Amino acid sequence: MLTPQEVSEHAFAKAGFGGYNMAMVDEFLDQLTEDYTTLYKENAVLKSKMKVLVDKVEEYRSTEEAMRKTLLTAQRMADELVKEAQESKAAIVRQAEEEAKARVQGLRREVEAEQLRLTAAQNATTAYVAKLKELYQHELNYLGSLGKLSPEPPAPADPVETAAEEIQANMDRIVQEEVPTPAESEGAPSQEDQRPGGLYSDLTASLLNREEGKTEPEHPAAAAAEPPKSRTVPEDEEPTKRLSIDLEHLQFGKDYQIK
Repeated sequence: MLTPQEVSEHAFAKAGFGGYNMAMVDEFLDQLTEDYTTLYKENAVLKSKMKVLVDKVEEYRSTEEAMRKTLLTAQRMADELVKEAQESKAAIVRQAEEEAKARVQGLRREVEAEQLRLTAAQNATTAYVAKLKELYQHELNYLGSLGKLSPEPPAPADPVETAAEEIQANMDRIVQEEVPTPAESEGAPSQEDQRPGGLYSDLTASLLNREEGKTEPEHPAAAAAEPPKSRTVPEDEEPTKRLSIDLEHLQFGKDYQIK
């Protein structure tokens, strides 16, 4: 495209015959140059504006592409997040179910163990109660049998034999206590035994009379009035020698008399 300056500076060659009027051509060129200059400037302005618009369009296009890419990226990320969330949810649910199953199984085992312990405790308690009942029934039967038992009355003892045994025992005790040793002086019976009518006085008098062949006094009081004669114990005789007393003809009782 020619610029206005090129149009104004353009020169035509002179013709010798049939040429154009130089003045009219110059006038026309001046007018054309002015209009062309205006059009040229407007064209330049329009081109610059178009360039701006094109740049804007390109910018918008790039922005749109970026936005589209951003949207695609966001969509892809959202899909990935949803997928991860679903996988995580599935894993959490699966783990929770497994833990719940394990916990339920553990609780069932504990319940079974406690049930076994309870059954064992019940069996032990039942056996213990049965044992107690058996023991209680046995004791009741034993106590009931005690009421049915009638003690056998003791056999009546012979009073003569019993009295003879008591006298023999008393004489043995008296002999062991009263017979003096050879180194000791001749002892005398105690005051209680020497009282008239005492058992020792009567037995001593009876023994002395039987040994010396003397007659016994008619009444026990007479024999008790006289003090018994002391007898010297030989050295070769043991102090603890038991006296043999014939109690066959000995009588006793409330009003007994020595014959």
